[in-house]
Amino acid sequence: RIQILFEPCAMASAGAELIISKIEDVILHIVTCLSRDISPSYTMLSNSSSNVTKDADKIRLGDERVEVAMFDRAGTRSLRFSKVIQVMALVHRTLKMGNTVTQRDAYYTLSASFTSQNDFNACLDDVIRILDVPRRSLGIVSAPKGSLAGNIRILQSHETIDCLLTGTTGYELPGDPTSLDFESLGARYILLVEKDAVFKTLSEAKIWNEIPCVLMTGRGYPGLAVREVVSRLEHQFKLPVLGLFDYNPHGVQILLTYRLGSTRKGREGIQHTANVLWLGLHSTDLGSEMKARHSKPFTQRDVQLCTSLLNQPFINQNKLYWDEVTQMKEQGVKLELESLPDIKSFVVEKIHKKQFLLTHYEMKSHEMNCHDGFEL
Repeated sequence: RIQILFEPCAMASAGAELIISKIEDVILHIVTCLSRDISPSYTMLSNSSSNVTKDADKIRLGDERVEVAMFDRAGTRSLRFSKVIQVMALVHRTLKMGNTVTQRDAYYTLSASFTSQNDFNACLDDVIRILDVPRRSLGIVSAPKGSLAGNIRILQSHETIDCLLTGTTGYELPGDPTSLDFESLGARYILLVEKDAVFKTLSEAKIWNEIPCVLMTGRGYPGLAVREVVSRLEHQFKLPVLGLFDYNPHGVQILLTYRLGSTRKGREGIQHTANVLWLGLHSTDLGSEMKARHSKPFTQRDVQLCTSLLNQPFINQNKLYWDEVTQMKEQGVKLELESLPDIKSFVVEKIHKKQFLLTHYEMKSHEMNCHDGFEL
């Protein structure tokens, strides 16, 4: 006979108590199965293609759940299963104490059981899909992975931060940005750049003196916090979001992550999106000399990713995007933003000439020079 005693949650909030109860139900089910010599299992929100609907402008996640068993058909114990339970136990303990920890600290707490931070992150994503709740409600926040600068003021607790004065590194966004309030300082655009190095170059050049903007970066594939802030700023200030990415399929995939989200983190992953307009790099930005000196040939992985992109509804239902990715695949070369000799002048000229790609919907609804009620 097995008896489980869960201590009361004296320090947990009402929302946390609900999640704690969900975790205890999962653990109780596993222990009950073990006591009856039944292979334990849990279910989690499925992100398989059968549960995901992709339209030209949105990703939708259904309610289908998938069962994950502790033992496979051969009776071998699943290491991933036990790791997920360890993460769930850590979340349970954190919520009961009323604490908040960073994803990095959580990994180090359990580092003896995990091979890397990515290994831990994958299991945390599973916990999010098991409980079907946002990550921040688990008491675990991501480490800072994004910055902003330019024509915006941030109000945080009793502190005011003028992002015109934050230097080349800008203001580093916290893992949980819900406590931040924003005040525009005359920004006309949100300028989103893929890489931190490009962010620092444009910040050092004070690009906002020529193009009043909020300059942002997610440092590669953006985390939830960065995507949430981009979405908030777009809707709060009715600003167009212009995206500058490397000329390669990963750059396009990062653009789509901002526009459509990702199902990896359950429903939260598709909640915060923004209508990012593709400012570059485009095929027309690649001069013959630049290609000869700085481009690199596609790998087989790049070719496969391009093929996958062309099969996505957003790409194949928007001709300008389809043509651009098709040409990228046919050229078979990639180029990084750092290869541009004067990236500030390049960006300023592109914006002044309005050389960004619009979707079919944006062209039809806003006659190519209007975006959700504001002038581009």
